Amino acid sequence: MIVGEVINSRYDIKMLIGDGGMANVYLAYDRILRKNVAIKMLRYELSKDATFIKRFNREAHQVTNLEHPNIVTSYAIGEYKQQPFIVMEYIRGRTLKDYLREIGPLTEEEAVYVMIQICQGVDEAHHHGIIHRDLKSQNIMIDDELNVKIADFGIALSSHEADMTQTNTIMGSVHYLAPELARGSLATPASDIYSLGILLYEFLTGMVPFRGESAVSVALQHMEQSIPSVSETFDDLSANYDYIIARATAKKPADRYPDVLEMIEDLRVAHIEGSVLESDSSRHGNILDATMIIEPVRSARLKDDAIPYKTKKQFSFLSLVNGILYSALIGAIAFVFWMVVWQPGLFSTDHTRIPDVIGMTYDEARRTFDEAGLYDAQIQPIEIINRDVAEGIIFGSNPTAGTQVRIIDDRILRVYISARE
Repeated sequence: MIVGEVINSRYDIKMLIGDGGMANVYLAYDRILRKNVAIKMLRYELSKDATFIKRFNREAHQVTNLEHPNIVTSYAIGEYKQQPFIVMEYIRGRTLKDYLREIGPLTEEEAVYVMIQICQGVDEAHHHGIIHRDLKSQNIMIDDELNVKIADFGIALSSHEADMTQTNTIMGSVHYLAPELARGSLATPASDIYSLGILLYEFLTGMVPFRGESAVSVALQHMEQSIPSVSETFDDLSANYDYIIARATAKKPADRYPDVLEMIEDLRVAHIEGSVLESDSSRHGNILDATMIIEPVRSARLKDDAIPYKTKKQFSFLSLVNGILYSALIGAIAFVFWMVVWQPGLFSTDHTRIPDVIGMTYDEARRTFDEAGLYDAQIQPIEIINRDVAEGIIFGSNPTAGTQVRIIDDRILRVYISARE
């Protein structure tokens, strides 16, 4: 227990506010930022595992680059007595699990409002290549206005081996666990989408869909059973939510929503009076379902065989030419799509890349950011004691150098400046 201690001559540890299978979370006062922060510190017994520490630190560096109103902000990373930790935004409020225990199920409007916020945060993480791996109501903070922030991105389940040795963590997460993860497969964005479907079920009913005496029994239900219908359990709930939950929690990852944005689209439609969400073939129409006159397969084949040889050869040549042209067209469209979507900075003047300002003074960094087009960005200097770097010199930034960003007014760019006690 480190309550009452001062970490790295900066963080005054006030009290323990969270106790999990992977880490403990403390309320601390940051002497430099002059505000309360939350410090998530890896549990002592896990800090002896070199592999886990490496993964923890890698994920920690990734999440410090995430900036989104629905994600708990990570300020810095560090180490105390060989235990790595992350310094995070301190959120006044309670977890969604506690909120549901106290208030009960959410209304349709509340569930959609909360879910869209969570989905937007998850989409931002997926856009940066980060998978949460442990989405559950215990990892989501909510205030009285139903504003939510997701915590523990990429940390709680960053090591499969560690998960399997922490029984209480398995018990806490198995209720939201995608079938492929229960089988031991690697996490993908589709795994997060499965957890989002379970969360929607929980918001609407006040409970998780599967319960059992052990983690294994619950995991088996996720692997073998369909999620119960919310509209059959509660008559006042729209069947639209059954559709969204069923699609998000399909047993095969390929059958789930292809991305979080499509799930958001259905959530926005779901609670509109009279709206009906259906399968893609029903919603957009399937030409094979339309009424048409089709010749019997046998007669059609006979007619094709009766075509003179010369005619068939000419038809094949034209088909070849058309095939080449269509292939070229599709290739061109794919290339343009790739350039516009994945390399927007090449076609748009509203993108730039964060320049490398490590080794500069604050004034030099300000000029460098201006030269990169970030004229209106707010440069937030954060002084951190660092004996390895000369005083007043920048040794880090957030976002990191090379990160592609949009040029947005009032963007906050943090630079970490070496300081002395």
